[in-house]
Amino acid sequence: MATHRQSRFVVLEGLDGAGSTTQTAILAGVLRERGVDVCVTAEPSDGPLGRVARAHVRGEISLPPHATALTFVADRAEHVARVIRPALRAGRSVLCDRYVLSTLAYQGAEGVDKLWVLEASEPLLRPDLTVYLDVPDAQRRTRMSSRTGTERYEVKELQEPIRRSYFESIDLLAARGHHIAVVDGSREKGAVSAAVLAELDALP
Repeated sequence: MATHRQSRFVVLEGLDGAGSTTQTAILAGVLRERGVDVCVTAEPSDGPLGRVARAHVRGEISLPPHATALTFVADRAEHVARVIRPALRAGRSVLCDRYVLSTLAYQGAEGVDKLWVLEASEPLLRPDLTVYLDVPDAQRRTRMSSRTGTERYEVKELQEPIRRSYFESIDLLAARGHHIAVVDGSREKGAVSAAVLAELDALP
């Protein structure tokens, strides 16, 4: 088990219901037990542009795909400047629930050119590790069954196109040198968190 306390920027990703929020919280707890100072955050952020993005996701407003992609990228730029970079400079590790991969996958599934999104995002901070939690559709839908309401991207017809877009986007980022791990998120929470932690501990 790694015992270093080097600050890291780690992103957890997955389709709705994959468990990225749960696993982010579990990983934060484990790192804090190791004495690591952790900043937990998420995208869309809680900043002004993030609120616009969240309103779109909830269906309260409707943006065309390219405007949506630009909103997410602009929110990310503000998020990096306001939260992520200052935390890393202070020696904290940052755990982020969704980041560049989500925009590539979701807006890519809506027909936005992934390379266009990536070029806009490349000047921003690159994660040390991005973990994609892969969970079958039926299991994710069971997990989401207790939620109230359905968000824009949770409709059944979009799930397989978005999943395909995720894997296309993973290949695209990996080709650009991003460190990405695909973890089987269908297992019980402890097994998933152990796999995520193993990916983090394997970083040089």
